[in-house]
Amino acid sequence: MTEHGLGAGSGVAHLIDGSFDGLLTSVFDAYASKRFPKRIYERGEYQLDLALEPIDILTDPAKADRVQAGIIRRLGGEAFDHVWEAFLSDDCERFTKIFRFLALGFKIGRKACGSLAEPAVMDIFELSRRVGRETSLMLGFLRFSAMEGGVQYAAISPACNQLPFLAPHFAGRLPDIPFVIHDTRRHIAAVYDTKHIMYAQTGGAKPGVAFAADEHAFRELWRGFYEAIAIKERFNPELQRSLMPKRFWKNMAEHNG
Repeated sequence: MTEHGLGAGSGVAHLIDGSFDGLLTSVFDAYASKRFPKRIYERGEYQLDLALEPIDILTDPAKADRVQAGIIRRLGGEAFDHVWEAFLSDDCERFTKIFRFLALGFKIGRKACGSLAEPAVMDIFELSRRVGRETSLMLGFLRFSAMEGGVQYAAISPACNQLPFLAPHFAGRLPDIPFVIHDTRRHIAAVYDTKHIMYAQTGGAKPGVAFAADEHAFRELWRGFYEAIAIKERFNPELQRSLMPKRFWKNMAEHNG
């Protein structure tokens, strides 16, 4: 064993589906098998490396729940928040950095967040801060445009995945107004119907960059966008879970009252 529980000569790379549950499943399987990955990749990003044995990790929500509970119990809620925010950073090394942080945390417990001299801790804090800084900007500068039927629409293209922060925030601020926040970079939309937030994969659907001034253009714009996302298969509970872990559900507008 090397420092913090990472395998010295394992030569293992975990391949995951890119979801938060997939990453937590990777952590579970690593500890269950005692084969700790040197790198964790999203499947589509992995390139053959003769020094690493690729192991395909099948996402298992039950395993992910156990790891999530273990993080909160062993490291604390603050550490879990940093892990989740680091995951949303879209940093190309975030999976591996999170694993290294958790390996340290499982070893030293709640002291992990205070161990700022540890590179694994600083890596996670930097990713978390990056997301937090951009969230503050997005909350201040996001602008909605009125569309058909009183629906508000906003297009964003942030460096980090911001929908899990923005959608609950505006659902709380605008509880009676339906809206769509469309991340055109990741092809995901948060759709709020005044009761629930739903996350939809939009594919390449683009409702347009500039809004026309006349009502007919607004109606056509909204109709085209709605038809693009209102496909049953696009509303994906697994995507919703990945973008908003259960720990945060109790604070979301649609889960209160």
